[in-house]
Amino acid sequence: MKNLKLIQGIKTGFSLVSINLILAFIGLEAVSLGFYFSQEKQLFYTRKDTISQVREELEKTGTRLATDIINESVLERLHPLFGYVRKQGVFRQKKALFAYKESGIRVNNYGLVSKYDYPFAKTNKNQFIVGVFGGSVAYDFAINAIYNEAKGNQGFIQNLKQIPKLKDKEIIILCFAIGGYKQPQQLLILNYFISIGQAFDLVINIDGFNEVALSHLNNQQKIELFLPSVQHILPLTRLANDDLSVMKAIVEISELKNNLSIAINKLESCKLALCYGWKSLQVKGLLDRYQKEIFKYDEQIAKDSSKTDSIDSLVYLSKIPQVLEDKVAFEKVAQNWYESSLTMSQILAERNILYFHFIQPNQYYPTERVLSTEEKKFIIEDNPYAVGVRKGYPASISKVNSLQKAKVNIFNTVNIFDGEKEIVYRDACCH
Repeated sequence: MKNLKLIQGIKTGFSLVSINLILAFIGLEAVSLGFYFSQEKQLFYTRKDTISQVREELEKTGTRLATDIINESVLERLHPLFGYVRKQGVFRQKKALFAYKESGIRVNNYGLVSKYDYPFAKTNKNQFIVGVFGGSVAYDFAINAIYNEAKGNQGFIQNLKQIPKLKDKEIIILCFAIGGYKQPQQLLILNYFISIGQAFDLVINIDGFNEVALSHLNNQQKIELFLPSVQHILPLTRLANDDLSVMKAIVEISELKNNLSIAINKLESCKLALCYGWKSLQVKGLLDRYQKEIFKYDEQIAKDSSKTDSIDSLVYLSKIPQVLEDKVAFEKVAQNWYESSLTMSQILAERNILYFHFIQPNQYYPTERVLSTEEKKFIIEDNPYAVGVRKGYPASISKVNSLQKAKVNIFNTVNIFDGEKEIVYRDACCH
């Protein structure tokens, strides 16, 4: 009898423990559901998009190295004329947002992202060719225009067709932009492709940020201001010189990114909100580590440019004797930017090709726009880009009137988002 009571007591205890565990699980799941709804503005079990927010942040944030260089191999290549281009055939960008591959977008024969190899020749007289030049913002603009057209979404091409003369035209977008490009790269690339027979009906140049932010970094390393960005060129130069420390750093960051990708895959496979919440915390920790390592890597590259001084270096980068004062440096950058845009306009005008130039807005250049709480999280006051923007933008903008008087179709759009209530900026840089 005693054994029977003992067994019944044990069963009762197990039942109570089980009930408490179930109640605890239900409570935690309810809290997790509430947390998910507060973050995503949708119910966890009825969500349509299973792609995690963290994967989107991984694709959208970080530095150039995060999305362009590190994967199974180095995804950028030194180019004898353009500075650098993408590795041919490789395309990885914003998988969480766009199925670009389905739209025929790829890295083409020139290491530029497009649906077509270059030079592209018209197949009929009804085609209207638009060339887009600039850095990553111009790149995003062009690729999104192509994607939206392929998917039948409202976008730039549909808006362009509202112009009566273009209503029935077949709009062809050709992208000549890559993250980090800055003048005079746009000018040089335009000249090159015109020289090999590339036709244009309209050229759009979206720039302003890279010229001041990245040229400022060049100045700090005593690399000629008008050469391509040291953030892009120095890592590739050091790799070309068999710099083992750079190779080691790339391997380590690549491994960390791989671990992060695995963690994100597990996060996206969660069937319960509790699982999602727990995995989100794990992924957030890995993402923070990953981004810190990226910044450390870029700082290491920026601080050590000694390899470029060696007579044995395979890549020659012209130097300046000393770091220029900011006022002097930014005036030189602004003048080069002015001359580059003016020359692009003149070259195209001689060929009856339309040219439009837009200065992109940036979160570090103060306007009347009030940043949202989410956008403020991305602001890094000691961000090296911020110095270039705050001191360099005024110098560039001061040239706008002169360009307009020279009949350049240039538009200062730094205030374009001042009335926008939705989130505009998505990272700590310029996007």
